[in-house]
Amino acid sequence: MRGIRQHGLGRSLHEECADGVAALAAANGAAQKGNLLAFFPHAARNPYQRMLYARGFDHGFACFPLKAIGDVADLPEEVKLVLHYHWLHKAFDGANDARGAKKAADHFLEKLAQQKDAGHKIVWTVHNILSHSAAFPEEEMQLRARTAEIADVIHIMNPKTIDLCREIFSIDPAKVIEVPHPSYRGVYGDYLCRSQARFNLGLQHDDEVFLLFGSLGPHKGTRQFLSMLDSLQGRLGGKARIIVAGTPGEPRFMQEILEIVSSRSDVQLFQAHIDDQAVQTFFKAADVVVCPYPIGLNSGVMVTAAGFKCPVVVPDMMEAACVGIEDAIVPFKAGDMFSCADACIRALSMSQSEEISAKLDHWADAHRPELVSARFFEALRARL
Repeated sequence: MRGIRQHGLGRSLHEECADGVAALAAANGAAQKGNLLAFFPHAARNPYQRMLYARGFDHGFACFPLKAIGDVADLPEEVKLVLHYHWLHKAFDGANDARGAKKAADHFLEKLAQQKDAGHKIVWTVHNILSHSAAFPEEEMQLRARTAEIADVIHIMNPKTIDLCREIFSIDPAKVIEVPHPSYRGVYGDYLCRSQARFNLGLQHDDEVFLLFGSLGPHKGTRQFLSMLDSLQGRLGGKARIIVAGTPGEPRFMQEILEIVSSRSDVQLFQAHIDDQAVQTFFKAADVVVCPYPIGLNSGVMVTAAGFKCPVVVPDMMEAACVGIEDAIVPFKAGDMFSCADACIRALSMSQSEEISAKLDHWADAHRPELVSARFFEALRARL
């Protein structure tokens, strides 16, 4: 039995392209009308890219990860790619200071310009205004501004992306395709009942449970949220229970979080990668999902909450990211934890609403990965 294809393991980009051409010919009967799409960076643990590219072949695209951006220069002249870039902060990997970051950004941008000059198409998905863990914000701003200039197509998920990014970089509306973040319907397990999920986590039936989910880092607002927990508990008569779950960040930050939660019986910390089948335990147990980020455009956690029919608290700039379920998304003033506490109370009041639950369920079905993937490729093909 043949295993799952392991892209990039011991294979050249040229070999990946040759296989893509052959697969397009087999799937569509006309390889010359297809497109080879190489994406960078490859986020193996994040299902987003698998969801986005799920229906590529249906629309004439063979999609595979690009191991290193410099590999494109080694392709034969007749091979042209659609190069799809995602999280740009990966360009700074290995940089130790601002000077190194500037050099890394210049190198990345030089490669992008060369790729465009060689006839490849450049696509960029704007996931955030700045990355959550922006170690070199000035250099990252410049990197984003120049990438926006070079790109042929810019994919946005939040309808307000152009306005929200304007202070840092400009996006030409003529380059934009707007396709929302897919839901995770059919991706994560979804068979536990609420009572079983709470039992698994040692929670009581009448606990008021707030979930902070996702990778843990100093720029995600976790520490700031926990600092105002006493205020929230005072308003809820001590019934709030906080679940913090996700891949641990750098040791110094995690030590700070451990010092905060070690003396609190109302906070549970799960510092590990959460398996796809275990995700449901946390979301099914929650009344409200909280994204206490100081800045952001889109959030997989926000979308996951919708898929589990759970209201979500987000910074105000993310409120418009999920069109059609705005009344299940409660915004707070970004960076203001007292505003976040108010939003948590409002979200809790709608957590048992059958109307809200039904609306979220409908939204998640209408944004299943295969449907959003088809929308993405239809929009992209129209711009190439």
